[in-house]
Amino acid sequence: MATPLLLQAEHVTKAYAGIPALRDGRLSLRAGSVHALCGGNGAGKSTFLSILMGITQRDAGTILLNGEPVQFSRPGDALAAGIAMITQELEPIPFMTVAENIWLGREPRRAGCIVDSKELNRRTRALLDELEFDVDATSPMHLLSVAQIQLVEIAKAFSHDCSVMIMDEPTSAIGEREAQILFKAIRRLAARGAGIIYVSHRLSELAQIADDYSIFRDGAFVESGRMADIDRAHLVRGIVGQELARIDHKVGRECAAECCLKVEGLSRNGEFEDISLHVRHGEILGIYGLMGSGRSEFLNCLYGLTTPDAGSVTLQGKPLPVGMPKATIRAGVSLVTEDRKDSGLVLSGSILSNIALSAYRRL
Repeated sequence: MATPLLLQAEHVTKAYAGIPALRDGRLSLRAGSVHALCGGNGAGKSTFLSILMGITQRDAGTILLNGEPVQFSRPGDALAAGIAMITQELEPIPFMTVAENIWLGREPRRAGCIVDSKELNRRTRALLDELEFDVDATSPMHLLSVAQIQLVEIAKAFSHDCSVMIMDEPTSAIGEREAQILFKAIRRLAARGAGIIYVSHRLSELAQIADDYSIFRDGAFVESGRMADIDRAHLVRGIVGQELARIDHKVGRECAAECCLKVEGLSRNGEFEDISLHVRHGEILGIYGLMGSGRSEFLNCLYGLTTPDAGSVTLQGKPLPVGMPKATIRAGVSLVTEDRKDSGLVLSGSILSNIALSAYRRL
Protein backbone atom coordinates (compact mmCIF):
# COMPACT_ATOMS: atom_id res chain seq x y z
CA MET A 1 0.00 0.00 0.00
CA ALA A 2 1.40 3.40 -1.03
CA THR A 3 2.26 5.87 1.74
CA PRO A 4 -0.24 8.76 1.68
CA LEU A 5 0.94 12.20 0.62
CA LEU A 6 0.85 14.85 3.32
CA LEU A 7 1.80 17.75 1.07
CA GLN A 8 1.84 18.10 -2.70
CA ALA A 9 2.90 21.19 -4.65
CA GLU A 10 2.62 21.45 -8.44
CA HIS A 11 3.87 24.14 -10.86
CA VAL A 12 4.26 26.82 -8.17
CA THR A 13 5.62 30.11 -9.53
CA LYS A 14 6.71 33.48 -8.14
CA ALA A 15 8.14 36.55 -9.87
CA TYR A 16 9.30 39.92 -8.59
CA ALA A 17 8.90 42.87 -10.98
CA GLY A 18 8.64 40.41 -13.83
CA ILE A 19 11.82 38.55 -12.87
CA PRO A 20 11.07 34.90 -11.96
CA ALA A 21 12.39 33.71 -8.60
CA LEU A 22 10.54 30.40 -8.94
CA ARG A 23 9.46 29.10 -12.37
CA ASP A 24 8.17 25.63 -11.54
CA GLY A 25 8.20 24.45 -7.94
CA ARG A 26 7.12 20.85 -7.34
CA LEU A 27 7.33 18.51 -4.37
CA SER A 28 5.46 15.48 -3.01
CA LEU A 29 5.95 14.80 0.71
CA ARG A 30 5.03 11.37 2.10
CA ALA A 31 3.83 10.87 5.66
CA GLY A 32 6.60 9.60 7.92
CA SER A 33 9.40 10.53 5.52
CA VAL A 34 12.28 13.00 5.30
CA HIS A 35 12.37 14.73 1.90
CA ALA A 36 15.62 16.47 0.89
CA LEU A 37 15.13 19.62 -1.19
CA CYS A 38 18.39 20.12 -3.10
CA GLY A 39 19.72 22.96 -5.21
CA GLY A 40 22.43 25.59 -5.39
CA ASN A 41 22.13 29.23 -4.43
CA GLY A 42 19.41 30.88 -6.53
CA ALA A 43 17.70 27.57 -7.30
CA GLY A 44 14.43 28.83 -5.80
CA LYS A 45 14.39 26.66 -2.67
CA SER A 46 13.89 29.45 -0.13
CA THR A 47 11.20 31.13 -2.24
CA PHE A 48 9.38 27.82 -2.57
CA LEU A 49 9.56 27.13 1.17
CA SER A 50 8.40 30.64 2.06
CA ILE A 51 5.35 30.07 -0.16
CA LEU A 52 4.59 26.78 1.59
CA MET A 53 4.79 28.60 4.94
CA GLY A 54 2.61 31.56 3.90
CA ILE A 55 5.46 34.07 4.16
CA THR A 56 5.25 34.74 0.40
CA GLN A 57 2.21 34.51 -1.86
CA ARG A 58 2.53 32.40 -5.01
CA ASP A 59 1.58 33.72 -8.45
CA ALA A 60 0.36 30.37 -9.78
CA GLY A 61 0.30 26.67 -9.02
CA THR A 62 -1.47 24.39 -6.56
CA ILE A 63 -0.64 23.23 -3.04
CA LEU A 64 -2.53 20.35 -1.43
CA LEU A 65 -2.34 19.53 2.29
CA ASN A 66 -3.84 16.13 3.13
CA GLY A 67 -5.47 16.21 -0.31
CA GLU A 68 -7.17 19.58 0.22
CA PRO A 69 -6.17 22.80 -1.63
CA VAL A 70 -4.61 25.41 0.67
CA GLN A 71 -3.64 29.07 0.31
CA PHE A 72 -1.90 30.53 3.35
CA SER A 73 -1.93 34.32 3.59
CA ARG A 74 0.40 34.40 6.62
CA PRO A 75 2.63 32.03 8.62
CA GLY A 76 0.03 31.81 11.39
CA ASP A 77 -2.36 30.12 8.95
CA ALA A 78 0.30 27.53 8.06
CA LEU A 79 1.03 26.87 11.74
CA ALA A 80 -2.67 26.43 12.46
CA ALA A 81 -2.82 23.89 9.61
CA GLY A 82 0.10 21.92 11.07
CA ILE A 83 3.11 23.26 9.15
CA ALA A 84 6.14 24.55 11.10
CA MET A 85 9.42 25.92 9.76
CA ILE A 86 13.00 26.45 10.88
CA THR A 87 14.31 29.34 8.75
CA GLN A 88 17.87 30.21 7.75
CA GLU A 89 17.62 33.61 9.41
CA LEU A 90 17.80 33.54 13.21
CA GLU A 91 15.30 36.01 14.67
CA PRO A 92 15.54 35.78 18.47
CA ILE A 93 14.13 38.41 20.81
CA PRO A 94 17.43 39.13 22.58
CA PHE A 95 16.31 40.29 26.03
CA MET A 96 13.70 37.59 26.53
CA THR A 97 14.59 34.18 27.92
CA VAL A 98 14.87 30.93 25.99
CA ALA A 99 11.51 29.80 27.38
CA GLU A 100 9.81 33.10 26.49
CA ASN A 101 11.17 32.93 22.93
CA ILE A 102 10.00 29.36 22.38
CA TRP A 103 6.45 29.86 23.68
CA LEU A 104 5.88 33.50 22.63
CA GLY A 105 2.13 34.04 22.22
CA ARG A 106 1.40 30.55 23.58
CA GLU A 107 2.48 30.99 27.21
CA PRO A 108 0.67 28.99 29.92
CA ARG A 109 -1.41 31.36 32.04
CA ARG A 110 -3.00 31.46 35.45
CA ALA A 111 -6.49 32.87 35.86
CA GLY A 112 -6.53 33.34 32.10
CA CYS A 113 -4.22 36.36 32.08
CA ILE A 114 -1.05 36.00 34.18
CA VAL A 115 1.86 34.14 32.58
CA ASP A 116 2.72 31.07 34.65
CA SER A 117 6.52 31.38 34.59
CA LYS A 118 7.07 28.21 36.59
CA GLU A 119 5.03 26.12 34.15
CA LEU A 120 6.61 27.93 31.20
CA ASN A 121 10.11 26.98 32.35
CA ARG A 122 9.01 23.43 33.20
CA ARG A 123 7.63 22.89 29.68
CA THR A 124 10.77 24.34 28.15
CA ARG A 125 13.10 22.14 30.19
CA ALA A 126 11.03 19.07 29.27
CA LEU A 127 11.23 20.00 25.56
CA LEU A 128 14.97 20.69 25.66
CA ASP A 129 15.60 17.47 27.59
CA GLU A 130 13.57 15.47 25.06
CA LEU A 131 15.62 16.96 22.22
CA GLU A 132 18.85 16.52 24.25
CA PHE A 133 19.76 20.20 23.76
CA ASP A 134 22.14 21.62 26.38
CA VAL A 135 20.56 25.07 26.76
CA ASP A 136 19.32 26.79 29.94
CA ALA A 137 15.59 27.55 29.69
CA THR A 138 15.95 30.70 31.83
CA SER A 139 18.95 32.19 30.01
CA PRO A 140 18.40 35.48 28.11
CA MET A 141 18.87 34.98 24.37
CA HIS A 142 21.50 37.71 24.03
CA LEU A 143 23.86 35.67 26.23
CA LEU A 144 23.73 32.61 23.95
CA SER A 145 26.13 31.70 21.17
CA VAL A 146 24.90 31.51 17.58
CA ALA A 147 24.90 27.70 17.82
CA GLN A 148 22.75 27.79 20.96
CA ILE A 149 20.33 30.24 19.32
CA GLN A 150 20.03 27.81 16.41
CA LEU A 151 19.13 25.03 18.86
CA VAL A 152 16.46 27.25 20.44
CA GLU A 153 14.96 27.94 17.00
CA ILE A 154 14.85 24.20 16.34
CA ALA A 155 13.20 23.58 19.72
CA LYS A 156 10.65 26.30 18.97
CA ALA A 157 9.65 24.56 15.74
CA PHE A 158 9.40 21.20 17.53
CA SER A 159 7.16 22.76 20.20
CA HIS A 160 4.36 23.03 17.65
CA ASP A 161 2.17 19.95 17.12
CA CYS A 162 2.92 19.80 13.40
CA SER A 163 2.36 17.23 10.69
CA VAL A 164 4.80 18.94 8.29
CA MET A 165 8.18 20.30 9.41
CA ILE A 166 10.25 22.47 7.06
CA MET A 167 13.95 22.72 7.92
CA ASP A 168 15.98 25.26 5.95
CA GLU A 169 19.69 24.73 6.73
CA PRO A 170 19.07 23.75 10.39
CA THR A 171 22.68 22.64 11.00
CA SER A 172 24.42 25.69 9.51
CA ALA A 173 25.51 27.01 12.92
CA ILE A 174 25.84 23.85 15.00
CA GLY A 175 28.52 21.19 15.32
CA GLU A 176 28.53 17.53 14.32
CA ARG A 177 27.48 16.30 17.78
CA GLU A 178 24.46 18.62 17.89
CA ALA A 179 23.60 17.69 14.29
CA GLN A 180 23.46 14.00 15.20
CA ILE A 181 21.18 14.81 18.15
CA LEU A 182 18.93 16.76 15.75
CA PHE A 183 18.84 13.79 13.35
CA LYS A 184 17.62 11.57 16.19
CA ALA A 185 14.81 14.05 16.89
CA ILE A 186 13.92 14.15 13.18
CA ARG A 187 13.69 10.36 13.06
CA ARG A 188 11.41 10.34 16.11
CA LEU A 189 9.19 12.96 14.47
CA ALA A 190 9.01 10.96 11.23
CA ALA A 191 8.22 7.78 13.19
CA ARG A 192 5.12 9.56 14.53
CA GLY A 193 3.91 10.07 10.94
CA ALA A 194 5.07 13.63 10.30
CA GLY A 195 6.71 14.64 7.03
CA ILE A 196 9.95 16.65 7.03
CA ILE A 197 11.27 18.82 4.20
CA TYR A 198 15.02 19.14 4.77
CA VAL A 199 17.37 21.61 3.06
CA SER A 200 21.14 21.44 3.45
CA HIS A 201 24.21 22.14 1.34
CA ARG A 202 25.99 19.36 3.25
CA LEU A 203 25.32 16.41 0.96
CA SER A 204 26.67 13.96 3.54
CA GLU A 205 23.76 14.95 5.81
CA LEU A 206 21.21 14.17 3.12
CA ALA A 207 22.59 10.66 2.72
CA GLN A 208 22.20 10.12 6.47
CA ILE A 209 18.73 11.51 7.03
CA ALA A 210 16.68 11.68 3.80
CA ASP A 211 14.32 9.09 2.34
CA ASP A 212 13.34 11.03 -0.81
CA TYR A 213 14.79 13.95 -2.74
CA SER A 214 13.81 16.70 -5.16
CA ILE A 215 16.25 18.88 -7.10
CA PHE A 216 15.64 22.51 -8.10
CA ARG A 217 17.88 24.41 -10.52
CA ASP A 218 17.50 27.95 -11.87
CA GLY A 219 14.12 28.31 -10.18
CA ALA A 220 12.61 25.11 -11.56
CA PHE A 221 12.04 21.48 -10.61
CA VAL A 222 14.55 19.08 -12.20
CA GLU A 223 13.84 15.62 -10.78
CA SER A 224 12.81 13.66 -7.71
CA GLY A 225 13.15 10.10 -6.42
CA ARG A 226 14.35 7.88 -3.60
CA MET A 227 17.72 8.67 -2.02
CA ALA A 228 18.55 4.96 -1.90
CA ASP A 229 18.45 4.83 -5.71
CA ILE A 230 21.11 7.49 -6.40
CA ASP A 231 24.66 8.32 -5.39
CA ARG A 232 26.36 11.59 -4.49
CA ALA A 233 27.63 12.15 -8.05
CA HIS A 234 24.08 11.91 -9.43
CA LEU A 235 22.90 14.47 -6.89
CA VAL A 236 25.72 16.87 -7.74
CA ARG A 237 25.03 16.56 -11.49
CA GLY A 238 21.39 17.38 -10.91
CA ILE A 239 22.22 20.41 -8.77
CA VAL A 240 24.85 21.99 -11.07
CA GLY A 241 23.57 20.67 -14.41
CA GLN A 242 26.89 19.19 -15.53
CA GLU A 243 29.76 16.94 -14.53
CA LEU A 244 32.23 18.57 -12.16
CA ALA A 245 35.94 18.41 -12.90
CA ARG A 246 37.80 16.43 -10.26
CA ILE A 247 40.42 18.34 -8.31
CA ASP A 248 42.84 16.21 -6.34
CA HIS A 249 43.66 17.85 -3.03
CA LYS A 250 45.73 15.92 -0.54
CA VAL A 251 44.42 16.46 2.97
CA GLY A 252 46.93 16.32 5.80
CA ARG A 253 49.96 16.90 3.58
CA GLU A 254 53.19 18.09 5.18
CA CYS A 255 53.90 21.78 4.67
CA ALA A 256 57.57 22.78 4.61
CA ALA A 257 56.99 26.53 4.32
CA GLU A 258 57.99 29.00 7.01
CA CYS A 259 55.69 29.66 9.95
CA CYS A 260 53.63 32.84 9.52
CA LEU A 261 51.48 32.73 12.67
CA LYS A 262 52.57 31.39 16.04
CA VAL A 263 50.33 31.23 19.11
CA GLU A 264 51.90 30.21 22.42
CA GLY A 265 49.94 29.44 25.60
CA LEU A 266 47.04 31.76 24.84
CA SER A 267 44.46 31.73 27.66
CA ARG A 268 41.39 33.68 28.69
CA ASN A 269 39.80 32.87 32.02
CA GLY A 270 36.54 30.93 31.74
CA GLU A 271 36.74 30.63 27.93
CA PHE A 272 39.87 28.74 26.82
CA GLU A 273 43.21 27.74 28.29
CA ASP A 274 46.78 27.24 27.05
CA ILE A 275 46.17 27.21 23.28
CA SER A 276 49.30 26.87 21.15
CA LEU A 277 49.49 26.45 17.38
CA HIS A 278 51.70 27.19 14.37
CA VAL A 279 50.36 28.08 10.92
CA ARG A 280 52.67 27.97 7.89
CA HIS A 281 52.42 29.83 4.60
CA GLY A 282 50.09 27.96 2.21
CA GLU A 283 48.64 25.81 5.00
CA ILE A 284 45.00 25.39 6.03
CA LEU A 285 44.72 24.70 9.76
CA GLY A 286 41.45 23.23 11.01
CA ILE A 287 40.22 23.96 14.53
CA TYR A 288 37.81 21.38 15.95
CA GLY A 289 35.73 21.21 19.10
CA LEU A 290 32.22 20.71 20.44
CA MET A 291 29.79 23.57 20.94
CA GLY A 292 30.97 25.59 23.94
CA SER A 293 34.55 24.33 23.72
CA GLY A 294 35.94 27.83 23.17
CA ARG A 295 36.65 27.81 19.42
CA SER A 296 34.89 31.10 18.64
CA GLU A 297 36.19 32.74 21.82
CA PHE A 298 39.75 31.79 20.84
CA LEU A 299 39.39 33.26 17.34
CA ASN A 300 37.80 36.45 18.70
CA CYS A 301 40.73 36.84 21.07
CA LEU A 302 43.24 36.12 18.31
CA TYR A 303 41.64 38.89 16.24
CA GLY A 304 41.79 41.34 19.13
CA LEU A 305 38.12 41.55 20.06
CA THR A 306 38.97 40.38 23.59
CA THR A 307 42.15 40.48 25.65
CA PRO A 308 43.90 37.27 26.76
CA ASP A 309 45.00 36.71 30.33
CA ALA A 310 48.15 34.88 29.27
CA GLY A 311 50.10 33.88 26.19
CA SER A 312 51.54 35.52 23.10
CA VAL A 313 50.83 35.81 19.37
CA THR A 314 53.52 36.29 16.73
CA LEU A 315 52.82 37.17 13.09
CA GLN A 316 55.63 37.02 10.53
CA GLY A 317 58.12 36.91 13.39
CA LYS A 318 56.80 40.07 15.06
CA PRO A 319 54.61 40.29 18.19
CA LEU A 320 50.95 40.90 17.36
CA PRO A 321 49.28 43.39 19.74
CA VAL A 322 46.50 41.76 21.75
CA GLY A 323 43.09 43.32 22.36
CA MET A 324 43.51 45.75 19.44
CA PRO A 325 41.47 44.89 16.30
CA LYS A 326 42.79 47.96 14.48
CA ALA A 327 46.37 46.77 14.89
CA THR A 328 45.38 43.24 13.89
CA ILE A 329 43.75 44.49 10.68
CA ARG A 330 46.78 46.62 9.83
CA ALA A 331 48.97 43.56 10.33
CA GLY A 332 46.94 41.73 7.66
CA VAL A 333 44.65 39.52 9.74
CA SER A 334 40.95 39.19 8.86
CA LEU A 335 38.06 37.52 10.68
CA VAL A 336 34.85 36.12 9.20
CA THR A 337 32.62 36.18 12.27
CA GLU A 338 30.16 33.37 13.06
CA ASP A 339 27.29 35.88 13.38
CA ARG A 340 27.35 37.91 10.16
CA LYS A 341 24.19 39.87 11.01
CA ASP A 342 25.12 40.90 14.56
CA SER A 343 28.86 41.45 14.33
CA GLY A 344 29.93 41.05 10.71
CA LEU A 345 27.86 43.51 8.68
CA VAL A 346 26.51 47.05 8.97
CA LEU A 347 23.01 46.22 7.74
CA SER A 348 22.04 49.87 7.20
CA GLY A 349 25.06 50.41 4.94
CA SER A 350 25.54 49.55 1.28
CA ILE A 351 27.39 46.53 -0.09
CA LEU A 352 30.18 48.88 -1.19
CA SER A 353 30.58 50.49 2.23
CA ASN A 354 30.60 47.11 3.98
CA ILE A 355 33.27 45.69 1.67
CA ALA A 356 35.46 48.78 2.09
CA LEU A 357 34.88 49.22 5.82
CA SER A 358 38.16 47.75 7.07
CA ALA A 359 40.24 49.17 4.21
CA TYR A 360 38.84 52.67 3.73
CA ARG A 361 42.15 54.35 4.67
CA ARG A 362 43.81 52.64 1.70
CA LEU A 363 41.15 53.64 -0.84
